[in-house]
Amino acid sequence: MLVHSAALLIATLTVPASADYFSVGPLPGNAPQGFSQVFTKHVDVLGCGHIYGSSSTSNSKMLHAANVLAQYLDNDEDGIVDDPSLLENFQARHASVVMWPTEAAFENSGAEDIIPESVWDTVLAQLLFGAETNPGYPGNNEFDWALEEVLHLVYGGLVEVYPSVFGDMHNTSLANAMDTVISGGWYHYDDPTCDYGCKIAEFHYWSLTSMLGAQDYPWRIPDIADEWELPTAALMQQHGSVTVAILNNPQYHQATVLPNGSYDPNPNNCPGDFDGSDAVDSNDVLALISAWSESDAAIDLNGDGFVGTSDLLMLLAAWGPC
Repeated sequence: MLVHSAALLIATLTVPASADYFSVGPLPGNAPQGFSQVFTKHVDVLGCGHIYGSSSTSNSKMLHAANVLAQYLDNDEDGIVDDPSLLENFQARHASVVMWPTEAAFENSGAEDIIPESVWDTVLAQLLFGAETNPGYPGNNEFDWALEEVLHLVYGGLVEVYPSVFGDMHNTSLANAMDTVISGGWYHYDDPTCDYGCKIAEFHYWSLTSMLGAQDYPWRIPDIADEWELPTAALMQQHGSVTVAILNNPQYHQATVLPNGSYDPNPNNCPGDFDGSDAVDSNDVLALISAWSESDAAIDLNGDGFVGTSDLLMLLAAWGPC
């Protein structure tokens, strides 16, 4: 599926800490059919996501996209993909950001003809152009569209992992929340090429990034007012509280920190040290027991939505000084 605008304890992925963790390399051996005729380079993202670039796509733009994707997937940057189910979905669907320097370069590439339609139907893919990828945001007053397009890729996985909540159809939780915001006059997306499902994807992007502060700049707010009028966290809470509740539900592992394009994981942050004592000890066991069966994100070590036996086992495995 190419979108134009729009085990579980073992399955979680730990990566080494490094400021220069990502690198541009050749295409992987499992690249989908036809990709080798279109793309020349690739970045692996946490073993579950992919950035593919044409020969003329800037390496730095590809690496920026990789960092943004990693920060959406591992938002607390502890080296573990936050949502094991989304990780599995991304691996199964070969989730990929596909990049050309410009839209014209994409159209001239013939990629949609070279790569079989069956591949586009199987791979979860999202277009991102180098010209719209702006690592200097917000200091350069030029929006970084990687924050949107990469998030659309994440949303594509959410649709499949949590269909009743994020599904791109009528009467899902997010769709009903969107309809309420539309009826209030706060969201008016009138692109005739964007159907109802597309509008939900855009709504997810607008809502989450507004909650995280991506749209809250004096120069940005007037630019988007013809489509979106809830550009701040306060306005989201005032007029879109149902949406806020959905996106803040720890079960769905939505980002709580806006990606800045600098993913620097720290896998040695001592998981289980809840009281900051630089050791995992009896006090941390008591904290875990007090949150037992609850959806406490601070105590939920394996990110499955509730505190239970797996979290206790992870805590015991980390027992002792950090």
